[in-house]
Amino acid sequence: MTLSEKSQREIRKIAYAIWIQEGQPEGRDREHWEAAKEIWAFRSHNHALADEGEDGRPAASGAGKHQRPEHGRPM
Repeated sequence: MTLSEKSQREIRKIAYAIWIQEGQPEGRDREHWEAAKEIWAFRSHNHALADEGEDGRPAASGAGKHQRPEHGRPM
């Protein structure tokens, strides 16, 4: 199974960030790519879990979202 172009683009951005963070070392592109794939898979999995309720069905709209208090209104 191949990754979609969007997935590859996201993984490439993550790998680039790792490369920059580690001081732009030469010859570690494969290591950075594999690490980026793991990070992408973790993020994708967690995003999918956040979209589901406890029973595995899509969460109700607005569920889990915090409402911000309204400031500046007289009480």
